[in-house]
Amino acid sequence: MKHAFFAITAMMSLCSFAMAAPPDGAALFQDNCSACHGPKGAGGSAPKLAGDASEWKSKVFERAVLSGIDDHGKPLKAPMPHWKTASFTADNGTAPTKAEVDAIQHYLHTQK
Repeated sequence: MKHAFFAITAMMSLCSFAMAAPPDGAALFQDNCSACHGPKGAGGSAPKLAGDASEWKSKVFERAVLSGIDDHGKPLKAPMPHWKTASFTADNGTAPTKAEVDAIQHYLHTQK
């Protein structure tokens, strides 16, 4: 009986993990990027992202966000934060996940 209880509990945990909602790219962008890149990524005090960086390969976009290196291998201009050593507003001090960065890029892709 104990084994059945543990098996059911483990299965329920796995199901709830698998059903977790994906990150909200629009909310992440608004909370962390829009102040400089504009509410739809069309630019502001920082460059346009929608229709530009949103079209980069995901690894290149992730490298730009996390390490501050653009699609040509050059450092992004200050004051763009290197999110690998910082944290998004709601991440409580941890670096953004790949899923969060992908969600932001997907949001920007819809803003062309």
